[in-house]
Amino acid sequence: MNQDPVLSEEGEFASWWLALARDPDYYTNTEQGQKELADMIRKESERLLEDIGKSVKRTKEIIWLSNFCTACHYFKVEGRKTSCNKWHVRIVKPFYGRAQWKQVPSKMGADEKQLVVEGIDWDQRWKEVSEKIVDMAVGMVNGGYPYFCYKSK
Repeated sequence: MNQDPVLSEEGEFASWWLALARDPDYYTNTEQGQKELADMIRKESERLLEDIGKSVKRTKEIIWLSNFCTACHYFKVEGRKTSCNKWHVRIVKPFYGRAQWKQVPSKMGADEKQLVVEGIDWDQRWKEVSEKIVDMAVGMVNGGYPYFCYKSK
């Protein structure tokens, strides 16, 4: 039967794998155990991502739009820009994000020019594909499942 998993000082599971090792039958063969295990793994993933976010200097980041994003509590639309309030990142459809190039004088020669990326236009596709293919790709983001942070409105 289900034994009490090891608890951390915060009262949460110290590790989902330790709980699974102590009572594998409960966590793999019962619906309640599977739900508890999924919840422990989700909490640990969120904690790790938040720890990583605290230690890494933030840059402009994007995540791919999934079919579930628009129904998520964290989804935000401002004009043509969509974003995630949970992770503070832009949400972009697959195949979108065309580089904007600029010619600048080369450091190698006075008359030579080199191309550098000046920015990214997130409203333009980087590859010429049909909207049907884009929609299919959106449906396949994250294996067709919502991101673990999904929270319905």
